[in-house]
Amino acid sequence: MKSYNNKISNLLSQIRELDTMILLHKQHHDDMMMQQYQTRKLDFLKELATELISLNASTPRIYETIKAIITKIEAQKPILNEAEISKQFQFSLTELETVLEGV
Repeated sequence: MKSYNNKISNLLSQIRELDTMILLHKQHHDDMMMQQYQTRKLDFLKELATELISLNASTPRIYETIKAIITKIEAQKPILNEAEISKQFQFSLTELETVLEGV
């Protein structure tokens, strides 16, 4: 059983699902839906950062992950075309899960 809370686990699952939907709409050149899913992902990332901050685990890797999320949120720009979606919010959710399981 995972040692971190269910809310974080659910957020990670939702972010993964949104990644799938973003890629699907990218392949179909549906910019409007990509932007909507990207916005939802941004909201989930903000919530994830908040949950990680409130977690009673102060490992350097968790702090690095929080910093990476905040940096990506601050750098977020509106997506104006397909080319701009390419590499936003790239960090390993699997790595984060592994770090949290060790807490």
